[in-house]
Amino acid sequence: MPTNLEKLKHIGLGSLVDLEILTPTSSKRVKTELVGLLDKQFIILNYPNAKRLPAASDYLRDGVMVVVRALIEGSGGQVIAFRQQIMSVASHPAKLVFVNFPKQVQLFALRSQTRIPTLLPAKLKLSDDRVLEGLIKDISLTGVMFDIRGDQQAEGIKDMQCTVVLNSSDKDFEGEICSVKEHAAGVHCGIKLLASEDEMKTFMKEHFIDPSALEPTVD
Repeated sequence: MPTNLEKLKHIGLGSLVDLEILTPTSSKRVKTELVGLLDKQFIILNYPNAKRLPAASDYLRDGVMVVVRALIEGSGGQVIAFRQQIMSVASHPAKLVFVNFPKQVQLFALRSQTRIPTLLPAKLKLSDDRVLEGLIKDISLTGVMFDIRGDQQAEGIKDMQCTVVLNSSDKDFEGEICSVKEHAAGVHCGIKLLASEDEMKTFMKEHFIDPSALEPTVD
């Protein structure tokens, strides 16, 4: 069985990483950044700040099991994922999380899950403070296709961090724009969301979308 460990080297330093912290009763998902890796030794992640994960020290401890997911550069939307234990949490000279080097990693496409068509009006808030109007055209447990209509300022948005704001809901979803494709009436954006599966299922049920049509996430 292939280990796919060479794919780890294709995750760009500073890239956004989805860190899922597994606990006996539930899990916490938080975004952070890849700082580096030492082959066959450990992966180094930035320690999430308090805004991203309040009371982080309650969850990020030596020996805790985590799932790390990240987008591979230049892969056309391929995501790498592995499960491993936290080796150590360092506080000096910077707060960092050391994760044991995985024995194997799994690969899956951002669109490997079934997506359900929708027409949900929404706004896309970008990390440079731009706000774009549009529609969520389809949705899965891990992402959405956001359609930006008309002549809006959508240049240079690929790989930007963003927040999807639903006009019909108080719930916001943070994510990263992983693909951008122009069409005759605007731009389609593929967005990888950082919400948990439970949060997405709850949101879908609130909007009368049946989440049972979706395939499970690859861990």
